[in-house]
Amino acid sequence: MGSGRWWFLAAAAACAAAWTWSLARLPERAPVHFGGAGDPDRWAGRAEALWTSGLLALGMALLFAGLVVMVHRAPAHLFTVPHPEYWKRPERLPRLRALVADDLWWIGAWTLLLFAAVQVLVVRAAQLADPRLDGWAFAVLGLYLLAVLGRVGWMLTRRYAVPDPG
Repeated sequence: MGSGRWWFLAAAAACAAAWTWSLARLPERAPVHFGGAGDPDRWAGRAEALWTSGLLALGMALLFAGLVVMVHRAPAHLFTVPHPEYWKRPERLPRLRALVADDLWWIGAWTLLLFAAVQVLVVRAAQLADPRLDGWAFAVLGLYLLAVLGRVGWMLTRRYAVPDPG
């Protein structure tokens, strides 16, 4: 099992833990959407907020797991990678599938960690006298975007580069 898959499973556990933690801490009226400045612009009951966040996280986990399954079954012409003339050769296709699957596990893990952090930040915001997201929310989102963009940049420039023949 690749390291990305292990991280994905750990992130799914962290996401479930954050959701479980929020069960006892989310107030009866909770913010469920925030504007660009961090102020809540939609509220819901506790049950709706928990169901929504839980189903979104579960759906995201299932989406990434499903994409990995599809990677192992999809025809080669559906892969868009740098240097396709190298990677889509029959003898290299299993390695390509393994690399793409691992990349999906990693990005899925980071996405589930984002969901876990958002769950904690929403509970934190809901408990304030003046409910709102603070700078931590923007820092978490920025970190997520940097991680994903960094991974994609590495994938495009290094991961799928043609190895030196020697």
